[in-house]
Parts: sequence; structure tokens; C-alpha cells
Amino acid sequence: MNQLPHPDRFGSGRSPARHAHAGGRFLALALVGGLCLTGQAQRTATGTATLSNDVVVAIIVTDGGAGYTEAPIVTLFGGGGSGATASATVANGAVSEIAVLTGGSGYTSPPEVIISAPPPGCQPALLALQMVPLVTINGWPGETNEIQFSRTLDSGAVWIPLTNVVLTSTVLEWYDRISPPGTRGFYQARLVGCTNSDFPAPGLSFVWLPPRQFTMGSPLDEQDRYDHEGPQTRVTLTRGFFLGRYPVTQGEYLSVIGSNPSYFTGDTNRPVEQVSWEDATNYCGQLTQQQQTAGRLPTGWAYRLPTDAEWEYACRAGTTNRLYYGNDPSYTQLGNYAWYSGNSGSTTHAVGGKLPNRWGLYDMAGNVWQWCQDWWADSLPGGSVTNPQGPASGSYRVLRGGCWYLGAAYCRSAHRNYGDPTFPISRVGFRVVLAPVQP
Repeated sequence: MNQLPHPDRFGSGRSPARHAHAGGRFLALALVGGLCLTGQAQRTATGTATLSNDVVVAIIVTDGGAGYTEAPIVTLFGGGGSGATASATVANGAVSEIAVLTGGSGYTSPPEVIISAPPPGCQPALLALQMVPLVTINGWPGETNEIQFSRTLDSGAVWIPLTNVVLTSTVLEWYDRISPPGTRGFYQARLVGCTNSDFPAPGLSFVWLPPRQFTMGSPLDEQDRYDHEGPQTRVTLTRGFFLGRYPVTQGEYLSVIGSNPSYFTGDTNRPVEQVSWEDATNYCGQLTQQQQTAGRLPTGWAYRLPTDAEWEYACRAGTTNRLYYGNDPSYTQLGNYAWYSGNSGSTTHAVGGKLPNRWGLYDMAGNVWQWCQDWWADSLPGGSVTNPQGPASGSYRVLRGGCWYLGAAYCRSAHRNYGDPTFPISRVGFRVVLAPVQP
């Protein structure tokens, strides 16, 4: 097993001489736009478990909730035992039944029944910038989206309906075979019937990630693995969230804070760096206040850093490989996706200059380390956890993603590092989450 590398708290805060920046923003397959909203009432379902001889034998639905368009995730937590699993059935927008799949063993008291929340009404629309006429739609099976086309994105844009698409899965890719060859413009997928403004529209630079389960961490036999990447843990995220498509840029930071602390300047599309964890969380707070004052942020929503688990969920984008594009044992393809020591020229680069992961997120590997919300822990919790937040206290905060200064192994999806939250360094930046504020 590998041991934890020197954390980035040991950096000097200054970087080697700058090199000329090569290349620019990669024109992507999909740019997010939150354009559709709904007024459907929503309520999270609840249930209680029943035991017999230390085994879960039944789950009673105590409140079916409202607003469910597909079966939610059901997690059983606590009670002294393990191994129980369950599955929900939805009827007329509510949870009608929860069936026990496996009863588990060793339960001394009924475990808590955790049911994921219904999707937030309407999923945000996705825009595709013409270069490749492809629209990636995140949503729920059975939803109908109208594909629309416009030649501009300004306030006077005229959106022309092209066709309707019914989702058969939570992610659907639609390719324009309707328009004449060579047509250039923008596309959006708009959920039919969206009218409510209780759901934010954060614009082109965010991706909506729905609640899901995934396996966090690396297996024992993963190449270049570090001990702190395990044990592998089954994570349930019961709440969806928006995540920044790119790390926060110097221009974005300057517009909110009024200063640019970065070492590698000269292009405000480079990621902001030399920011401490405290600087990053201050940015989130200031951005929230700014957007609320401008009337662009619904009540109950705020910007923050992603948790360690949310970051890895987003990075993996449904994959289980070493890297989000594949296993790539010799890292021969990594240069297409990341700026790291092998290709960075000892400098940061403008965000979006490499290929994204399958959910349209850029620079999840390389360029700059990214702060997470959690305090550092030397290992993952193991077993099954729901909405993990990390330790209650600590000395260091989690860093994710690798950076321009370090090698390929640090770009793996499971890799974790840590840093002093008060210490800014030119290898560290951040990206932001927009999510409902939790009580």
C-alpha cells in the first residue's frame, strides 16, 4: 500500500516561473441552464421497521410523501445490526409500499428508515453549444422534455420547438438529426409543464446531480492506491444538488470578493488559487448574499463547498474505474482530461480546456486541488452511510482532484488529500455547490 503523500499544507505558497498558456476553453457537448421549474407540492416519505429475532421483517409506510416520479432510495441505518435492504413502490406521486429485500442480522432495535427526498420538481434544462449538436438531459424516467433550438443566447433569443423526448433513464443523450446539416446554434431541453420559481436557475455553469447511491473509495487491488482511500463505503445521497461545471475562476472570484489572490494571473479564466479553505467558504457566503440581494436565489438555497462524498460522486459520474474515463493503467489518455505534472508546463490553465466527465464536469482531475467541506479523516467509514459529512472536528480539510504540480496517480477518482484550512497555496482552488439549506 502507498502511504499518504505530503499534504499541500507544506507548499511554499509560491510557484515556479509561469509558462505561456497554450490552448483555450474546449467547446463542450453540454452547458447547463436552469430554465424549467414546477409548482408540484413535495414531501419526503417516512416509514418504520419491524423486527423478529434480530431480523428486519417488515417496513410500514407512515407517510407516503408527495412529488415522487420514481421509486426513492430506501436505507436502513442503526439498530445495532447490518445487512437489511429494502425497495419502495410509488403510486400517484407517493410511496405506497416498502418491501424488505434482505432482513439482515444482529438488530437489537428497529433501524431508522431513511427514504430519499422526491426530485426537486423539475430538473434544470440543459443547453448544448453547437460544435456537436448533442443535448444531455438529466431527469427522471417518464418525464417529457421539449427540445428547442435558438441561434442566440441573448435576452431576445427565440426558441423554436423541434421535438418531444420521453426519458427512459435518468440521463439521456439526444442528437439533432432534424435540423439541416451544418446548422449552428444552441439547444435546450425544457421539461413540459414547468412553471414554479421555487427552484433556482443558476445559469450555464452548473450541473444538476440527482440523489443516488454509489461506492466511495478504491478497492484494495487498485493500482497506485493509498491507504486513506478505503475501506470502500456504500454512500447514499438522498438530496440532489447543483455543482459548478468548472472550478471557480479568477474572474468569478474577483467579481464577488473584489480581489484576486492567484499566483498565475494574466487570464481570468484560469482557476482562482492561493485560496485557503476559509477564503473558499467566505466566497460561498458572499455569493449567496449577493444572489439573494439580486433576487436570483430562492429562499432556502445557498452556495457551499461539496462534501467529500458529493465530490467523488460527481467525479465518478456513475463509473467505478480508477479515472472517470477508464482504468488507463499507463495514464496514456490522462492528458486529454487533466492538467497534471506531465503536461501542465508548471502552471495552471484556463478551466474547461480538457475533456469533461460523462456528466459534463470539467477539471475534476488536475489543474488545481479543490477544497471540500469535510474535516480530514485518515480512512473512510466503511459499510453503508447516508449523506456523510465527515468528522465533527479536526486539524485539516479534505482536498480532491490532483493538480498541475503532481503526477498522474493523484488524479484518480478515489484519491484524497488534505490541507491546513488557513493556508493558501498556488496548487489549491475550489468549486461550489448550490443546494437547499439543511436544518
